[in-house]
Formats: sequence, structure tokens, C-alpha cells
Amino acid sequence: MISDYLEEVKPEELDQKQSPWEPTQLGSKVHFKYIGELDAESYDLAILGVGEDRSSTDNHGCGSGVNKIRQELYKLYVHFKMPRIIDLGNIRLGHSVRDTHVALKQVVSELLDKRITPIILGGGHDLTYGQFQAYENRIHDVDIVIIDEKIDLKESEEVNARSFLRHIIMHQPNYLFSANHLGHQVFYNDPKSIDMLDSLSYDVIRLGEVKKDIFEMEPILRNADMLSFDLSALKSSDVPANALTSPNGLSGEEACQLCRFAGFSNKLSSFGLYEFNPYFDQNNQGAKQASQMLWYFIEGFANRKENDYPSENDSEFIKYIVKLESSDYEIVFWKSNYSMKWWMEVPQKDHKHNKYIPCSYKDYENAMRDELPDNWMKVYTKLN
Repeated sequence: MISDYLEEVKPEELDQKQSPWEPTQLGSKVHFKYIGELDAESYDLAILGVGEDRSSTDNHGCGSGVNKIRQELYKLYVHFKMPRIIDLGNIRLGHSVRDTHVALKQVVSELLDKRITPIILGGGHDLTYGQFQAYENRIHDVDIVIIDEKIDLKESEEVNARSFLRHIIMHQPNYLFSANHLGHQVFYNDPKSIDMLDSLSYDVIRLGEVKKDIFEMEPILRNADMLSFDLSALKSSDVPANALTSPNGLSGEEACQLCRFAGFSNKLSSFGLYEFNPYFDQNNQGAKQASQMLWYFIEGFANRKENDYPSENDSEFIKYIVKLESSDYEIVFWKSNYSMKWWMEVPQKDHKHNKYIPCSYKDYENAMRDELPDNWMKVYTKLN
């Protein structure tokens, strides 16, 4: 039972100045008591703290902040139909970091089995490895998105906050399809790290490109099974609560928008927010920023549109076929009349069904100019 891994968090531990919460505040709508088996029909989201920072790199203390984020989150007011949320408390730390990763894997795995989306509050960014391991034997091709100022591909036998992505890529059995990375700052990264992800046909989008048109990030997040967000991706003026933040980075508003995109995605089934360090925070600004990012994820989740996925003979979708004159490729686009979102259809030679990948209207415009969409080619190459 996953309750063996958990320590309960009580509302009175979180809300010292204001008790109880007002009826329209998020905290009053969250169920805290958890005993026995989880009922898959009762909850949509589960909040889970992991105060593990022994393998955080140069940001020790980030294991102490999970309840600080909760305090700010539960004060926020709800203006949407509230998903059913349970706060499972915090995972008990293992004797080793590896033990904590295993515990996180077990808890997230059971939540995924019950179609409950976990929101993981870290803790070090290395916890992404435990989050990823929960998908083993569940999804053959897992798509992950990591948002971070650094690409964590350092060579190390131990899984830590600077090496976990290498361990994910090298993990056996291999069930990773893509590990897309958003928001890196090139001067903090070895060119070899960027080249490695490029060689694997993953999207590696630097900070400037993310900020240039943040709405182009929506299809990438719509295609993700899991999201791992390191708060060091934000600029220090917006999130002082991290030893590694820098003057440049995502703004608070941009981070909230990315979380909202992730919340909207019917495919995304786990979200981890990592590296909040209360020892560097100023007037709770970092905790407030983290809580607002979670609020936008929950708001996006509350507005998910069911069955918004293309299929043949579906009257809710318009099919567009673009024949590229400069090549033999024919690109099939699908547009939803319901959400107005776009997909590309990628053929699989040895399969009965083709693969549909999210895209934007800009991809369609580029195809109309006889430009082969990069993401279509990357996926086509992997599949064939």
C-alpha cells in the first residue's frame, strides 16, 4: 500500500494565520485524510511532497520547502470548476536517495494505475528520475518535457540533480521516446550536451526561443506524458528561492503560462515542480510564484477537453493535406473544431495506425510554403 511510504500533512500545520480557509479558497476544497486504498473514482489530482535534497547540486535546503508551497497554494481562490484533489502528504525519506526514488516510483506508479495525476513538490531535480521510472511497463514510448536553465547530462554513476537526464536516456529497459528540453541558457551548458540531445532528435529550445513565442511551446507540452520543472529556469528577480537562479530566465508570467499549457493536455499524467529552496526566499516570493504555477496547472486541468484527439471520419476535425513540391512527402494536418488545436499525422510503415503529434498553425503555414516541419521529420525518422 502506498500509505506505507507517506506521512500525513494536516491542514492546521499549513494555515497558522487563517483557519479555516474560506469556502472559495483552494485549501478548503482539498481532501487531506488518506487511509487505506485510493479510490480511482474519487480523485483527479494528488498532491505529493518529497523533501529529498541529498542529491540536489548546490541548492541544498530545497527539501525543506514543500509545505511552504502548500501554505501559499491553499490560500489562492478558485474561479473554475474544481477538480477532485487529495493531498497525500509527504513521502518518507529513505536511508539513501535511491530508496526515496524507489518510494516515489511506487507511489506515482499506483496513482497512474488509478488515472490520478500526481503533482510532485520537490525536493531536488534528481527526483525526476523516480517520476520517470513510474512509467516503466506502462507506456512503451514515453514523452517527457524538462524545463530548466541547465541540461542535466553530467556523467556520474549516481543519480543527482546534474546527471539524472543521462540516466533517463540510458535507462534499461528503454521506454523513452523523447526528452524535450525547454529554457536552457547556452552559456551555462556544455555544447556537447546540446549536441547529444540534437543527435537523438529531441527538441532543445533555448530560453530566447521560448520567450520569443511562448505559444509555440504549447504543442510540445501537449505531447508530453510528464513534465519536470526546475525553478532555476526562472529569473532570480521572480524566484529568489533557489541558489542557482540567474538574472536571466523565464518570467513568472511565462512560467505560469507553460504550466497552464501542461494542465490543458489530456496526455500529460504527472507534473513535478522541483528545487524550491525556502532558505533563499524573500518575503515568500518564491513560494508564491511556485503556488501560482500550480494554480495555473490546476486551472488548465479543470478545463481539459475530453476526446480532443484526431481520428479518421471524425466530424469534429478538419483534415488538410499538403503536398511538398520539394520532396516526396505529403503532410496531413488535422484541426479540431472544438479546441482549434492542430495535429500532424505521421505514417508508420509497419503499423496499422499512424501517429498523431501536436503542432501549431505555424507548422501548417510553413508546410504551405513548402517547408518540411522539423518535428514531423524527427518523429518520422524515429518511427521508420
